[in-house]
Amino acid sequence: MKYLILMLALLPCRLQAQSTLVGLGDFIIGVTSPDSLGRLPFTEQELVVLKGTVAFPCEHIRVFTADSLVVGGLPITNLSLVFYEDQLFRITCDYTDRLQKAFIAEHGKGTLRPASILSLCTGEAGKRMRIETESWRDGDIVAQATHASGHNADCEEEQSFSLTIASVPVMAISSECNLEDLDLYFDLSWHNP
Repeated sequence: MKYLILMLALLPCRLQAQSTLVGLGDFIIGVTSPDSLGRLPFTEQELVVLKGTVAFPCEHIRVFTADSLVVGGLPITNLSLVFYEDQLFRITCDYTDRLQKAFIAEHGKGTLRPASILSLCTGEAGKRMRIETESWRDGDIVAQATHASGHNADCEEEQSFSLTIASVPVMAISSECNLEDLDLYFDLSWHNP
């Protein structure tokens, strides 16, 4: 009985020590709005369009990008913030070594997925793309670090390491909108329960 009481007493302390996945620095999923970006060096991108079209916009989606920005004391490059009805639901950026160390220090090691080998370059046999991912999930928010190396659909060598943090429910309701250019290898299906 004493051990049960001791465990119950320590449980709140343990729960408070665990980090929660809510965003990146001051950019919080479901909280940050475009108006809160203030004087930060973001540029609003053209309207996102429906998949398979060139003219039908997703007017409820807004995308802001910054080439580089210091977030939580770390230099972040190729940062994209995506808003659905003026609430942040997706963050994508380069996953540099410094960001990787800080992210893992705060959230722990993620779940590693088996590497995927894709044949995106259809013009030349043997030129493939290797995709390695590590993912985290906390409630409705997921994060996925993706390392892609090999040949892309244009048969050109490509190497990218990106981090995407997103709200699963909002990603699902905005799935008709073309956001693949932000993180071509982000796969929401891996994060569905």
